[in-house]
Amino acid sequence: MPDPAIGAVITRHIDELEASFRYANTSMQPLLAKAVAAVVEEKRHELGWVGEVPTDFDETLWLAPAEWRMPGEPDDNDFYLSFSLGTTASIDGHEPATWIGTMAGFAGATIRYVFGTDALGQREWKSLLRSQSVLLDELVDKGFLCDPKTGDLALTIPLKRDALADGFEEDGLDDALAPLATGIDRIRTAQPALDRLVEAIKAKASA
Repeated sequence: MPDPAIGAVITRHIDELEASFRYANTSMQPLLAKAVAAVVEEKRHELGWVGEVPTDFDETLWLAPAEWRMPGEPDDNDFYLSFSLGTTASIDGHEPATWIGTMAGFAGATIRYVFGTDALGQREWKSLLRSQSVLLDELVDKGFLCDPKTGDLALTIPLKRDALADGFEEDGLDDALAPLATGIDRIRTAQPALDRLVEAIKAKASA
């Protein structure tokens, strides 16, 4: 049931709330998106991986080692395995109203790298994950999240709210967003295990 007192407070401070929301979306979010892209693109270039690193959160940021690409035209961008920047909702199941809220961990929300494949449908993907329990256990030991029931294979990116706040205040978000690069390094370290997952995908796709 709504709390009348909360409704009254919100109404009395609606100017501040609306101004804050608009500033987060129109000023802070574009700045954050560009900073995220810069950090990820630097790491992508360092590793020689392929992908798309847009400066807009409305577009999909994704990466993959070139050797995970499926046969076909180079412009097809179909991969046996790739990962993209994704989010998890707050504890109430709803997404925060802004990317600032998500990346600052509002009510348990987080960002993460989410893995997927262009070679299999969702049902086949879940079936494959169920058949790879030993490999998934190895990835879990490396800090990955794996749930064959939902088809979830991901790596959470732990950002610190205070570091983000300091970054906005000091007009430099590189330090706050360093976990994005660290996450990619962790994926690179886990690549031998992920390569085995790619081989399993290839086998199932050709069966």
